[in-house]
Amino acid sequence: MAFLNSIASFIGAVTPSITKPDAMWHVLILNVFGWIKDYGWSIVVFTVLLKLVLSPLDFFQRYKMHKNQRITERLKPTMEKIQKQYGDDKQAFQQKQMELNRKEGYSYFSACLPMIVTLVVFITLWLSMQTVARYMMLRSYTQLYDAFDVAVTEINTVLDEKSELSADDKFEISRSFGQDVAYKLYYDGLDDKFIAELCAEYETKHGLGKIDAAAIGKIKNKDKVQASFLWIENIWLPDVPWNNSIQDWSNFKTSIDDYYKTGTNGLKGDKRNCLNETTYKNVMGKLLKNSDSHTNGFLILPVLVVLLSVGSQLLTTLQQKRAGQVNAKGGMATGMKVMMVIMPIMMAIFAIQYASIFTVYMVTNTATTLIFNVLFTNVIKLADKRKRSRNYGISTGSPRTITYKQSPIIHYVKGANPDAGKKPEATTTTQGSGAGEKAGGKKAKKSKTTTVTYQRSGRPDPNDLMGLDLSKDRTKKK
Repeated sequence: MAFLNSIASFIGAVTPSITKPDAMWHVLILNVFGWIKDYGWSIVVFTVLLKLVLSPLDFFQRYKMHKNQRITERLKPTMEKIQKQYGDDKQAFQQKQMELNRKEGYSYFSACLPMIVTLVVFITLWLSMQTVARYMMLRSYTQLYDAFDVAVTEINTVLDEKSELSADDKFEISRSFGQDVAYKLYYDGLDDKFIAELCAEYETKHGLGKIDAAAIGKIKNKDKVQASFLWIENIWLPDVPWNNSIQDWSNFKTSIDDYYKTGTNGLKGDKRNCLNETTYKNVMGKLLKNSDSHTNGFLILPVLVVLLSVGSQLLTTLQQKRAGQVNAKGGMATGMKVMMVIMPIMMAIFAIQYASIFTVYMVTNTATTLIFNVLFTNVIKLADKRKRSRNYGISTGSPRTITYKQSPIIHYVKGANPDAGKKPEATTTTQGSGAGEKAGGKKAKKSKTTTVTYQRSGRPDPNDLMGLDLSKDRTKKK
């Protein structure tokens, strides 16, 4: 069991502490691409680079599918005879088909191996990205809590000198001051100018003494907390219009999942007290008040996921049919049709229920897969075309006359000979063994040599070429 747990931890299936996820995918997502400030674009770059690393497997899959297609085309006449022979006995036909395919080198598993690897990567990344999203949700809140706590502590020092104010008034002023700091930190980030202006505003508005702006300026993390991407307000939440970018306490507690439990979130000291409803509302009060006008998304990513998934399924099915991996009327064809419906639905469920960071990955991965698919398929077809052209010979520009002493492979130029398709013509020539007559008045011996002229403009038919009988004497003499 310990071995399985170590593997799960390595692939990112175990929820880490708030201190920082340190499994493989977590490190790649959070650390390697840390130089990209926008988390959405970092996922795009991460996905493209990951696809490049896995591209040899994709190329291998396309190559095997193309090879299977060539085998299927070559065996098509034989398969039609077998199908007629067995009639409605589908089981016997499929058995014979598999036997013949195995003899010809048809590969079933090798073309599916890259798909298995892709599925493993998909599942482990899904688990890891959900962990990252929970971690970042809690981390974002704790950053706001730290800034709120520092701001409230400093203004309370000044409020203690205002004896004419009631405890409730002091509490409201300090809480409002802390919420203003948290609000600014979330959307824009803090700077010394804003802190000085905010302190001056509260000093004037409430008749307070000098607030220590320098102490507030020592807040550790002053960069913008919000993780937006294009139209998405919060990338750690789904791209849907019915969710606000700022969650209420109930949804926030659910979104951070196990991080809410004491002992698993890594929070120490006073920070442990921040995970309760009262403190959460105090820190996030102004953000929650203005969240109604901040919907998190517009379902753009889920729609893109569904469209790209359908396109990918259609292209893959077409290629598999051409490669002979799917019988148009067989059970596999029915299974493929079912998958074409189920897979887009599954992708849509993932997109509307889980963090947008994973939806960005799905969209980028599917788009790059389609591009690589078309690119690799064209490269393989071009290589195959050149290979077949090289095997059939190089053009010479004119019909050639050969004897049996020459190779039966004909060099040709497509379209160079207007008499293309004509049957080979045999001619007989008589040659003497020497000039004039030999000494003694005897006539020189003559020999007959049969030559065959092939005239073609396109690719020669291998059946015609291989039908040439080479078992007889190559030169006949009389």
